[in-house]
Amino acid sequence: MDIRTQRSNPETDAEPTASDTYCFGPFRLHVAQRRIEKDGSPVALPARAFDTLVVLIAQAGEIVSKNELMAKVWPGVTVDEGSLRGQVATLRKALGDGEAGTQYLRTVSGQGYCFVAQVSRPNDAKPPPSSVADEQDHNLPAPPRRMVGRDQTVDEISDKLTNKRFVTIVGPGGIGKTTVAVSTGYALLKPFAGQVRFFDLGAIRDAALVPNVIVSALGVLARSNDPSDSLVAFLRDKRMLLILDCCEHLIETVAALAERLYREAPQLHILTTSRETLRVEGEQIHRLLPLASPPDETGLTATSALTFPAVELFVERAAASSGQFELNDANASDVADICRRLDGIALAIELAASRVGAYGVKHTVELLNGQFNLLWEGRRTVLPRHRTLRATIDWSYNLLSEPERATLCRLSIFFGNFTLDAARSVATTDDTDDAALLAILASLVAKSMLTLSTGRSSARYRLLDTTRAYVQEKLVASLAAEVTARRHAYYFRDLLEGIGDRSSDDLSALADQFGNVRGALMWCFSEHGDRAAGVALAAASMPLFFELSLLAECQFWAMRAIESLDGSSDNLSYELDLHAALGMARMMTEGITDSVGASLTRAFRLAEQLGDVANQLRMIDRLHLLHIMAGNFDDSLNVARRGESIAASNGDLAALARNQVSLGISCHLIGDVPASRSHIEAALLHPVEWEPGDHNHLNLDYPHRAHITLARILWLQGFPDQAREITQQAVAEMIAIDHPVKLCRALLWAFAVFYWNDETAHFEEHVDRIILESRRHALDFLQTIGQAVKGVVIIARGDTRDGLRLLQSSVGKMHSDRYGPQTDFSIQLADALAAVEQYDDALNTIDRAISRAGHHNLMLEMPDMLRVKAEVLISMRSPDFARAERYMKQSLELARRQAALGLELRTAVSLARLWLRQGRPDVARGVLAPVHARFTEGFNSHLLTTARDLLSGSLRISPSD
Repeated sequence: MDIRTQRSNPETDAEPTASDTYCFGPFRLHVAQRRIEKDGSPVALPARAFDTLVVLIAQAGEIVSKNELMAKVWPGVTVDEGSLRGQVATLRKALGDGEAGTQYLRTVSGQGYCFVAQVSRPNDAKPPPSSVADEQDHNLPAPPRRMVGRDQTVDEISDKLTNKRFVTIVGPGGIGKTTVAVSTGYALLKPFAGQVRFFDLGAIRDAALVPNVIVSALGVLARSNDPSDSLVAFLRDKRMLLILDCCEHLIETVAALAERLYREAPQLHILTTSRETLRVEGEQIHRLLPLASPPDETGLTATSALTFPAVELFVERAAASSGQFELNDANASDVADICRRLDGIALAIELAASRVGAYGVKHTVELLNGQFNLLWEGRRTVLPRHRTLRATIDWSYNLLSEPERATLCRLSIFFGNFTLDAARSVATTDDTDDAALLAILASLVAKSMLTLSTGRSSARYRLLDTTRAYVQEKLVASLAAEVTARRHAYYFRDLLEGIGDRSSDDLSALADQFGNVRGALMWCFSEHGDRAAGVALAAASMPLFFELSLLAECQFWAMRAIESLDGSSDNLSYELDLHAALGMARMMTEGITDSVGASLTRAFRLAEQLGDVANQLRMIDRLHLLHIMAGNFDDSLNVARRGESIAASNGDLAALARNQVSLGISCHLIGDVPASRSHIEAALLHPVEWEPGDHNHLNLDYPHRAHITLARILWLQGFPDQAREITQQAVAEMIAIDHPVKLCRALLWAFAVFYWNDETAHFEEHVDRIILESRRHALDFLQTIGQAVKGVVIIARGDTRDGLRLLQSSVGKMHSDRYGPQTDFSIQLADALAAVEQYDDALNTIDRAISRAGHHNLMLEMPDMLRVKAEVLISMRSPDFARAERYMKQSLELARRQAALGLELRTAVSLARLWLRQGRPDVARGVLAPVHARFTEGFNSHLLTTARDLLSGSLRISPSD
């Protein structure tokens, strides 16, 4: 077929109508029914791909531009070409385009797409009268213009109806049950030869009228006082699909009638929609799920958001109501947030989308965050009960019994999921015992007013946010509001106090309850709340905040609670917990400030006052970390020794092991390598589980802290292979644990091993995760260090200038925020500055680092600092070889005193290069060979390979190098 490159006038081109049918090859496309068949069998095709095919086939033989396709398939919505290419690829696959030489679509480079197969339109010719009757002999409402995200659902229900005969679509109001039922009716018109009958029962108030209405609509002459008898007699030998929509308010009558029809009319197929099941013989349940929404994650793009049906529906309705709406990367997260807040309920999404033209996306989010506008109006053509959110929820609420209404109102106090025990705590009354409450909960689930999910943890109930907003208005207006809120707060206070620091698993199981904890805290500290309960709840919830890495919010509630303390001695333990959490959270988010030290010191003094040894030891752990971060290494050593003494005198073996690790880290940083290894190995050989974990959430220490420290020590002592193996295993296990703060800390502590082994390329994926997680959880301290590490990694891969800019800005922030010299990165910064010939800046940087390290007794990196200073002196335009040689000899001597063989070899390699450059090969060999000979492993590492090449003469050094 020829491809016409000139389009005819689009204003006069005929658009496909709802009655169009197209045939090509073995395929038959029914536009009205939104169905495509191959040899009579349905072909699964997503909605957008179907629309793409309709546009292309209506202009078969012509080139349809990409812009025109996108405008017609996504009317009023701006999308990129990638979305169109994806739909075309889906279409090709569904049609088998290109298989066995068959071609339906052709891509015309730079222009668009063309449908090239021969197309016929059987409806152009007048069909036989019988065929017309078959096609039109139904009373279905007009088909939806386009159904979003339900094509597979319609296929599943159609198959179930065909095979099982009786299906009930169950779901809450507004979820789209009627739309799916109508679409299923259209999908089954042909198999039922047009014999499909639809009955909207929503307008019927008297249940006794149901059989009469159906009999009358079918034109059946009633021959007895009971119209059901005549209906059964009429349908007994009929092959027909009967759709009964909106049955919940007539549930008993409809259930009895449907069951009788199912039994006595063997060729009749029945599809019902209801907010609860009919619970009768033969009924197959299809629970209609909400439209899928994007998860709550950063970096959501417009393209990825549009793959979720909830967003697709929102965008379509927003474009239709406002004339034009553009989904872009800037507003994609807000649109996704709206869809999640509305639980994927189609009606709620449509109503919210209709407001975007008036309010904009941002303000619509704010409205939803404040309070749902239950009176937003939808299309005038929809059923009255679906015109506003209030109307659709009113419909369900008014069908409840009085005990069910009262219970539902009390349950609206919950934010998100809640357990059966939690429901008992707020909803049980003098008139409602446990058995009655269980029955009411089961009924509310059956009537789609509550959802129930089961998983690895206990069963969870939940109100849809739209329902919750509606019934909470009624709770606030009742006398039960304050009592319910108090019960809710007391329940979570007692629950968290019962868990305490017992188990991380217990806290992780409460992650989905965090909304309830936050809601209870908000009420406690509100004008009419219970501040005493709030203080206790805040103190008990601190471990949960840390478990979830919500450190900024942890600070907020800790401060609110501390401000509410009344000075009573009864509150000292609460004050201890609050100051301990506040100090640690501030340290992780803000870095080193006076308030961090004040909070942790106050907590330690309170522990002493209370004689609380366990908390004294916990505060010792945190104060040790504070001194490490501030660069007070001698103080950190003294604090660890004090903790060792307290633990030993109280026989706390686990605390003793933890303090051995702290001693090992302090000795490591001051350059006492043998002592640091001795402490770490003593901790690892301890017969108890010493690692900070279940019992010590607020430390934010991580499993394998000792192992990564040991790996660093092993590298220094000349065991690079062992260091690499231990580090890689520890990092892999930390990633599996997946705790953001602990993972970031572990990765940053492990970075030295990657750096010393010249394997920074293997760390790049880790540093990206550090930056992402620290930014997501507002961990400014860790994010700054992560950015510095990123700069080092970029420099290592050869992008010196880009890496240098990032490294300089990060180091500048660290200095302004009073970070200690162990996170200085001055060695790497001086190296990079020298590489871009900024020699004065490089010398100033390393001189300041040497002075600062000496002041803080950071001897760990002093050999490397002296070596780097020598390297800078050598690289200058006027090299100072004599001074460089002196600094390298100092570096060698210090590394030997520290027993840091790895650093000794680094300097020996640099010194050997210098002497080879000066034409002194024997002296070079004399300094390098003995150091190299002391290694027993790691011979494939970059450093040892370089040393071996220098010794063998394969690495030539000329005087100009």
